[in-house]
Amino acid sequence: MIDYVVTKKKKRKLSIKAKFRILLLILLAIIILFCVYYFKVVCPIIVKLSEERVRSVATSTISTVVGDVMIDEGISYNNLVNITYSSENKVELIEIDTVQVNIIIREITRRVQDEFNTLGEEGLNISLGTFTGIPFFFGLGPDISVKLVPVGTVNTKVSSVFNEAGINQTLHRLYFVVQSNIGMVLPALTQNFTTELEVLLCENIIVGEIPNVYLQGSII
Repeated sequence: MIDYVVTKKKKRKLSIKAKFRILLLILLAIIILFCVYYFKVVCPIIVKLSEERVRSVATSTISTVVGDVMIDEGISYNNLVNITYSSENKVELIEIDTVQVNIIIREITRRVQDEFNTLGEEGLNISLGTFTGIPFFFGLGPDISVKLVPVGTVNTKVSSVFNEAGINQTLHRLYFVVQSNIGMVLPALTQNFTTELEVLLCENIIVGEIPNVYLQGSII
């Protein structure tokens, strides 16, 4: 009778060093996947939502500042525009009071810049769920503060527009245009964008024939 001896192969145990390497590779892969997901999926969503909110706040801020300055300074169309008529009731000259306009521009620019600086200190709050990039979680979880940084200065100007308003009547409008650069400081990302807003400063109906030189161009 022949006896068979069965020998079991011993399983090789991984050394601590090998286990550490595998764990390190897994962690590295997770970090890489997280970074790719964050920059490719989450960041575009965060930037878009933040930009919309910043533009909304900027629009509201600029509109409020312009209205406050107009009230505080008692500005009206007649304070800014001088119209000279001929003996035949034709418009001979339309002049803008550049001194008064420049005073308004400086005051509005200063106030808008101050408001943007305050906005930068307060920042914007975005819920943690929004950072997942999954619409279902938007608005959920604790808020994370997104810092806003005014980049450069606020650029302002006044534009003049003429439109027909009836027989021998022309609607003249003055607009205040504000352009500003704002930066958003997100986790591992900084995004800059430009906001531009046109606010109606004042308007008036001019009765009489207006020279084409005014209708075809700007008087400012």
